[in-house]
Amino acid sequence: MKGFTDRLSRIYGQSLSLYPRNFRAEFADEARDVFNLGLKEAAGDGFWGLACFALRELYDLPLVLLTLYARERKKSAMQKKLDQWFVHAPGSWPEWLLASLPFLVLFLFPGVFSFSRVERNIPDPLGLALLGAMILFLALLGIVGLLVRLPRWAMPYAGVLICLAVFLVLMLVGVYDLFFPGQVSLPWWLRMVSFELIFLFALVVALILVIWLARRVTLTSLFFEQVQSDWSQLSFAMYGAAMVFILGMYEDIPGAGLYILITVIPLLLGVWMFLHFQDMQRRMVVLTVAITLAVGIALLANLQPLDWVSPVMFTIGDLEITRSVFSIILTWLMCEAMLFIPILMQYIPFTRQAQKQIG
Repeated sequence: MKGFTDRLSRIYGQSLSLYPRNFRAEFADEARDVFNLGLKEAAGDGFWGLACFALRELYDLPLVLLTLYARERKKSAMQKKLDQWFVHAPGSWPEWLLASLPFLVLFLFPGVFSFSRVERNIPDPLGLALLGAMILFLALLGIVGLLVRLPRWAMPYAGVLICLAVFLVLMLVGVYDLFFPGQVSLPWWLRMVSFELIFLFALVVALILVIWLARRVTLTSLFFEQVQSDWSQLSFAMYGAAMVFILGMYEDIPGAGLYILITVIPLLLGVWMFLHFQDMQRRMVVLTVAITLAVGIALLANLQPLDWVSPVMFTIGDLEITRSVFSIILTWLMCEAMLFIPILMQYIPFTRQAQKQIG
């Protein structure tokens, strides 16, 4: 047994070389003493006690290393430059510009191309390259937001990432293929409603997981504290995700550039007012109204005469509800639900307990 404990002690001593240099210089001896003390106590429970102790240390190692290196990065000169460029006063125009860039990029470029009919002359490979460049640019800004500990302007980027991750998981496990084109014998409208309810449930699970992880990683600790003090911050992240769903409403409408350009106006105003208002209720009203106005513009675009006719889903008196109109209304309800999910999450026992610990 002593040979086994000595071997574990040597392995831990070698693993200290993975830690940042400054940490090793200051705390290597102390960390080794603490480990040996825990090892001695675990040895009292025999071989299985030592094995469980070693597995716990191995399980915690990646998170400990990530936390320590995040602290080192914060102290570096590059971190200071990032803070100077990307950390701005609340309500300032640089903060608004950084928060608005996803909306500007994803709406202005397609809108201008469609409005000027330039997209008809763009080859498919070049169009894909331009789309990839826009996504890469926004992804890089999202990474920068993570490095500066997710300030408010980075919330829309985080929301897009979270919702894309949820959608990809649903596709990988076959949920999307189950409803579209439809392996289940249900009406189209019921399949769409079912999928969006499943998506919202998966989104709740993903947000709980994000909050749980944010508590334990130094790099996202500021984000966790911001959310716990004001849950509308997470609603702002969902506002960014709703932007993608609203843009998708123009998928089957050729030449809708003018509508796309107009749609971004209420969304940008929503960003500006959210960053300036301090009251959570006013912020939620602003986000709700902005999404409703943007969806209303998309609905008007879908009601214009097109070369194809959308199938009629329902008839209310003389009013015919087509598939495209029904899809837009349902997507609007889903976007509004995404905004209020974070507000309701504060009443989950897990998040309430975490909030008490902060207080």
